Amino acid sequence: MKYRPDENFVCLLDWAFVLQQKGNLMELVDPRLGSKFRKEEAIRMAKVALLCTNTSPALRPTMSEVVSMLEGRTTVRELVMGPSLYGDELRLMGLSNQHDQISLDSSSESQSLIQSSDAPWTGSSSSSGQDLNPSNPDS
Repeated sequence: MKYRPDENFVCLLDWAFVLQQKGNLMELVDPRLGSKFRKEEAIRMAKVALLCTNTSPALRPTMSEVVSMLEGRTTVRELVMGPSLYGDELRLMGLSNQHDQISLDSSSESQSLIQSSDAPWTGSSSSSGQDLNPSNPDS
């Protein structure tokens, strides 16, 4: 089963936007479900999910709007923005942010190791009946 149809998609969200633009959101549905779901509900859920991932927080629906759309009490709003407005720049920005976070996490770990090595050592020492570095008086 192929979940990533094209290497041009960085994530599932990219793929979902393209499918939405093509009018084929049903490709998002796991084929293992067969016919054990309602097509209209699956499409509604995918459209609402895309609204919730809008890059502009002001254009995202409120939770009460989301619930109302999912329950079918109100119609699902049209998607105002998609990746086509930003193209590769948005995708690269997302990857850059992910890389920056990984780098930040990595440098934080390194910094804590450095700080802990500067701290005074406390603890107990032990000795053994054997000297690990025996001195040789003949040398």
